[in-house]
Amino acid sequence: MQAFLFIHLPLKSNLKYQLILHFIVLIWGLTGILGDYIKLDVYSPQSFEIDQASISLKIVFFRTLIASASLFLIGLFIKRRVTLTASQITMLLGVGAIIGLHWFAFFFAIKVSTVSIGVVCMTLSTLFTSILEPIVFGRRVSFSEIVISLVIIAGIALIFGFEFKYALGITFGIISAFFASLFTVLNGRFIKTIPSFKITKFEMLGASIFTGIGLWLFDEWHWSLFDISISNAFYLVFLALVCTTFAFMVSVWVMKHVTPFTVSVSINMEPIYTILVALALNPFKEKMSVGFYIGGSLILMAIFTNAYLKKIARRKARLT
Repeated sequence: MQAFLFIHLPLKSNLKYQLILHFIVLIWGLTGILGDYIKLDVYSPQSFEIDQASISLKIVFFRTLIASASLFLIGLFIKRRVTLTASQITMLLGVGAIIGLHWFAFFFAIKVSTVSIGVVCMTLSTLFTSILEPIVFGRRVSFSEIVISLVIIAGIALIFGFEFKYALGITFGIISAFFASLFTVLNGRFIKTIPSFKITKFEMLGASIFTGIGLWLFDEWHWSLFDISISNAFYLVFLALVCTTFAFMVSVWVMKHVTPFTVSVSINMEPIYTILVALALNPFKEKMSVGFYIGGSLILMAIFTNAYLKKIARRKARLT
């Protein structure tokens, strides 16, 4: 792991790790942009929406298939091995199906609207997490989380009101955020007993199996499935190996050297990075209404406030 880029930068230690973390967040931010750029053919064209759903399934299928293959290959060189039970593997494959649903809804939202819509709706995962965590972990709901959730709802309502032409994309963006929150909360339970590498490896496999079944249901399981142009193949491999496998492995390493608060704030920068890059690459398509930016700012403000309040709560917990 010491061979990764930036590892030996002549900077103060903490700054170096923060730069690496932001670099990884920027890579994650490219996911939506790549999803928009990847143009795949469909075997039996139908309506625009159904065709985009088929393409979104294909993107997730290839992303997770290549990522899982790379992780299984890397696993052969890891000396410390942990054997999982059949029930653990089955649960991880099931959560992988949820991840498949999350990415499918995310890419579909982008395909039928814009990258900006997709990434802003994804910030709603904070709202869903505040609802799901108390249910899964049996803790009390925080008053501050309720207030923050209301601010997030106000932000998404503003976006809906000003960008109603993208209602389908916003709806699937919200669905994507829910599934993202659901698998994150479930992984919060698994991480206590299962190594993160194992979790990711089997969840990627589960997602590829699930989306493969989805392609069969969409009548897309055909030899033409693998008839992909060189540029699209490059985007898919980059999405799988760089935005998934590489980003995951470096993020696990760097998170050992920075505080949870730094991680939380840095990850919240992802939609900002994505929107800025998307605007630079495609300013005409990605230019949104004033209401969109006001609503998006409200949501981001709420998320950063939530991260700050959690930092204060952890500090108080240590003092008591």
